[in-house]
Amino acid sequence: MTSRPSVYDKGPFLRVPEPFNMAAHTLAAVARSADKVALEVLESPGRVAEAWRFGDLDTAVRGTLTGFRRAGIMPGDRVFLCLGSSVAFPLAFFALAGMGALPVPISPQWTAGELERAARDLHPVAAVGRPVPGARHIPKPALAEWRDLPPGDFAVTRPDDPAYIVFTSGTGGHARAVVHAHRAAWARRMMWRDWMDLRNSDRVLHTGALNWTYTLGTGLTDPWAAGATALIHAGPLAPADWAPLIAAHRPTLFASVPGIYRQILQTAPRADAFTSLRHGLSAGEALHPRIAADWRALTGVPVLEALGMSEVSTYASARPGRPVPVPQRGRRVAVLGTDGAPVASGRIGDLAVS
Repeated sequence: MTSRPSVYDKGPFLRVPEPFNMAAHTLAAVARSADKVALEVLESPGRVAEAWRFGDLDTAVRGTLTGFRRAGIMPGDRVFLCLGSSVAFPLAFFALAGMGALPVPISPQWTAGELERAARDLHPVAAVGRPVPGARHIPKPALAEWRDLPPGDFAVTRPDDPAYIVFTSGTGGHARAVVHAHRAAWARRMMWRDWMDLRNSDRVLHTGALNWTYTLGTGLTDPWAAGATALIHAGPLAPADWAPLIAAHRPTLFASVPGIYRQILQTAPRADAFTSLRHGLSAGEALHPRIAADWRALTGVPVLEALGMSEVSTYASARPGRPVPVPQRGRRVAVLGTDGAPVASGRIGDLAVS
């Protein structure tokens, strides 16, 4: 009996529109619900530091786009973003992607040596928020002034045009730069139905830093593109503070890593803190079954696990009613041998995802 080849093909996905610009796609909800709150920056339980409507967010991104153009940034230029978890980050990120430049999110935890090595690899023309050798420095206060500039138009870009660059976590030895095209934002819709069950009525709270691809996608890009509300916390939070934050600001989706779920459980929170949640989302590392079981026992809702990487984002996930992660509809996943052909199930090879 011959073993089946290790190929999982979930069928074709919706064709990406032509032309396609990820910033225009992400902020398209402004045409439907300009007065709806798109972003809440949380300071503490019960306290919102900033609240942004879709209309104001779109205007600020387009004004920031004008600021970058006046500063001499051109389409195709690489610009490091050293901004941490503040509203300045998404304004700069989507302004640069929208104009056809390439934003490069940088972790605030990077050392000067790591930053210099990244600059030698990518040759950025500018860096926002932190000086970088060989790059023009744009101080963070300049971004606040640019928000009120006349709004610029998003560039007409193709789906395969480069949109942004992210660095891997470095688990393979050191962080590597990965280029994503504009169509990556469109492909994320596979996760909306096969992992997040994302709705425009959702309030999505993510615990990660904004420079991380998991947070950038699940915590900002997806909610805004779906017309939902994103919640971010500006700065680190103690494990015991997450439950009060959830209770006070009532997210419907909570996205984090297994370690944060474990830490929250260890604080012995009250079950009624989580009544707003439809489910939790987990990625970044393997979710231990005990953590998932304890979370469900406490909150009454599941944690849906996804598998992914910086290069392709998530491609296999659980979804409501299906607790076991499998490849998402629209994905093609295979294990290939040295000849480039799929190997038989149970054999070792290289993972290929499209």
